[in-house]
Amino acid sequence: MSSHPWTRLFDTRRLRPLRWVLVFGAGVLCGLAIHGSGLFAARGPAARAVPPEDVALVNHRPILRTDFIARTETGTGKTYGEATPAERLKVLNDMVREELFVQRGLELGVPGTDPETREALVAAVERQAVADVTATVPSDAQLGKYFQDNRGKYASEGEMTLHNLLLPKSAGAVAEAMATARKAVEKLRGGAAVAEVVKAYGLDDVVPEHAGVEQFYFAEEIHLGAALFAQALKLDDGDASEPIAAADGIHILLMVKNKRPVPLAFERVRGQVLNDYIASAKQQRQDADEHDLRAKADIRIADDLGGSGKP
Repeated sequence: MSSHPWTRLFDTRRLRPLRWVLVFGAGVLCGLAIHGSGLFAARGPAARAVPPEDVALVNHRPILRTDFIARTETGTGKTYGEATPAERLKVLNDMVREELFVQRGLELGVPGTDPETREALVAAVERQAVADVTATVPSDAQLGKYFQDNRGKYASEGEMTLHNLLLPKSAGAVAEAMATARKAVEKLRGGAAVAEVVKAYGLDDVVPEHAGVEQFYFAEEIHLGAALFAQALKLDDGDASEPIAAADGIHILLMVKNKRPVPLAFERVRGQVLNDYIASAKQQRQDADEHDLRAKADIRIADDLGGSGKP
């Protein structure tokens, strides 16, 4: 005798396999939910911490503390303990930048692990970033604007001929030595011969092989140092400076001839302007590219080097 259709539908023998399927499916879903919640929980503070052996994580890739210490000592010429916080942060900033460019190089399919290859990777990414700049020829209008904006760079090289006279520190008390130096200045301004003043007031002509010899500005700055050179720039032909106190004594600068730089016409320096324009455009593009990479990157810094801030 055939059974009723409703009886077959609710037959417990038929329901038993279906129940097991539902139970198994529910278990799978619970497992996935637990696993998923664990993944989200793992993104908490503990997961973001920089391990003790590292100084930073860049997109989850470590910058080793040992490498950082070695780079700091090599770059500063000091022990790690002697390096200032600013020097350490500069090294860290350079290493983060390098890692960003290496990772970008890897994205582009260029492999790299050792220092030489990493340098090549960074260079390759930099070249890729500025490829369009190199291939683009700027217009005369663009070059003309750059020339005007940087007018001070395009001038003839200045030259000067001078005597750097020194009253040594051993010449007596400071006040007495300064009074002697002022007398020497008065004589020089009055037209007395350099040799006569040197002999009368016990002066030395510093670096005698350069005394009275025409030198380019950059060379004279090397001989004089920045402070004395700044004073020399103010002097006209025949001028003698006021006495200038320094660690080695009192200096008097006697300017024989100051040939100041003369602005050059655009047509004369067009090639230099073109090179400078391209170099400037490349640097701007590289800076922008680096800024974008930093903005997109997950960079974590060890607590003792500034915490989670981006260098």
